[in-house]
Amino acid sequence: MKKTFLILYSIFFIILSCNKEYKVIDGSSKESFDLSLKSISSKLTILQQDKLEEAIKLIYKFKTDGDDENQRWEKLYSILNDKSSEQVFEMAEEIAKENKISWSSTSMIPLDPSILRTEEKKLSEEEKNLQQLESATSISIRFSTINSDPELNEGFYIYPKLVDDSGQEITFNNLPLNFSISFINNGTVVYTTNRTLSSSFDLNKGLKFMYNLFDKEKIINSSLDVEVKTSAGDKYLYGKLAGIPIEVSKTKDSSSSIEDELDNQLAVKNVNNFIQLIGDKKYSEAYKLSKNPKWGDEEKFSSTSNGFGTIEAVNILSSDLINRNKDEITVFFIYQIKDKSGKIKSLKQNFKLHKINGDWLITDTQTKEVTNDDSWK
Repeated sequence: MKKTFLILYSIFFIILSCNKEYKVIDGSSKESFDLSLKSISSKLTILQQDKLEEAIKLIYKFKTDGDDENQRWEKLYSILNDKSSEQVFEMAEEIAKENKISWSSTSMIPLDPSILRTEEKKLSEEEKNLQQLESATSISIRFSTINSDPELNEGFYIYPKLVDDSGQEITFNNLPLNFSISFINNGTVVYTTNRTLSSSFDLNKGLKFMYNLFDKEKIINSSLDVEVKTSAGDKYLYGKLAGIPIEVSKTKDSSSSIEDELDNQLAVKNVNNFIQLIGDKKYSEAYKLSKNPKWGDEEKFSSTSNGFGTIEAVNILSSDLINRNKDEITVFFIYQIKDKSGKIKSLKQNFKLHKINGDWLITDTQTKEVTNDDSWK
């Protein structure tokens, strides 16, 4: 069941704007289901996106059954085929009513996780880390321009901060949180993305957004609102900031296709998987995600004397998309590595990827900074 909900969550992890607009879910195949759901979700507010995710979880749990996950998915595709988001909400609310579950598609209160919970318990380390956020109730946001000179400025930073009811900052460490970020112009969602950060220290550095991320044809006026959401255990934390100025003349001229947006997300995901596989000592799988001549063959790549085999563990802190053109994507990662002697280093590194035989593979890296650390962040 946990695997199933991870799959369900992954549908919502990449919320994309796309050229082909869907008004109802296309359940004819997994691919069309994903694409149509992404299209519909991209037009919803963050709260509605969360509620749509919860609604589908309820429908999956109570309207499909059996031990074969593939068959349950096929049943779900069939149930939701030709359904609009409003119809999905209505179906889920009827399920909640029938099963005496306190849930509404318009309520800020999230679905009680005990309804979906299995016997599997969380790791004590995870529970301990989540305790850092017990008193956090919302997200406070401020912004600043990248450059104080309007002529030279090409974008802005936002600084989300977890706070309690009194507005005091709640700090956290060694706890990867996925932040869903939506930008709104004139009441319409114009850009969505996700960033994963592991500490309040990383949050305080700010999240950079260039003007050329935004489609000129979607921008009605020169002011953006931003909504930020993250899941902290059994609760959601939200924040909203209105009135971020944007220089419309510096936005991009045409909309990115869904393929471009998906490629961006896949490139970041592939680098994330690459680093995690190194930490898990699955060198063969990691090697398949690369095509870097500097790393040589797989034996040299995984060498325990001068290759990635010298790394004992990894800890990813943050990631970001840096640059994209037709054939190349550059992503930036901050992560820690621990060697066999227990020494810890932090790396700030650019990864260049090219699309080879349909896959985005790492073809080069550029290390920006290496520092020695006393412990995991």
